[in-house]
Amino acid sequence: MKVQGEIVVEASQEEVWNALNDPEVLKKATPGCKVLTETEPDSYKADIVIGIAAVRGEYEAEIKIYDKLGPNKYCLAMKADSNMGFLEGNAVVELNYSHPKTTISYEGEAQVGGKIAGVGQRILSGIAKMIVKDFFKKIAKETKARAAL
Repeated sequence: MKVQGEIVVEASQEEVWNALNDPEVLKKATPGCKVLTETEPDSYKADIVIGIAAVRGEYEAEIKIYDKLGPNKYCLAMKADSNMGFLEGNAVVELNYSHPKTTISYEGEAQVGGKIAGVGQRILSGIAKMIVKDFFKKIAKETKARAAL
């Protein structure tokens, strides 16, 4: 399934880039993230609890940021496993600055397997889009709060 969208942040491109690369911000922005541990530069392990319909459960996730072209773009890969199945995805995240705002654009794909895959594609697609949009809204909120300091 494909996931794409954009969100406008009232902050500079550098401030948004810094937020997207800050483990503390990433933890706060990731829906249901209880623990986020950096295992090596730009690689993380996370414990995530999702309470949404068919994907409800506890997940152990691996997140990796790669192909960084700061402060303009990076790629993100994630794999999450639970007793309900797995989710895997990747995305390209791009930043475009137009004073005084930065637009975060994202585009990616996700695959699911296990019991989760038995749910209708439209339902899963809606859930995935909601989770990703929530993540970027929280990134925007955290960035704006930091910029105000």
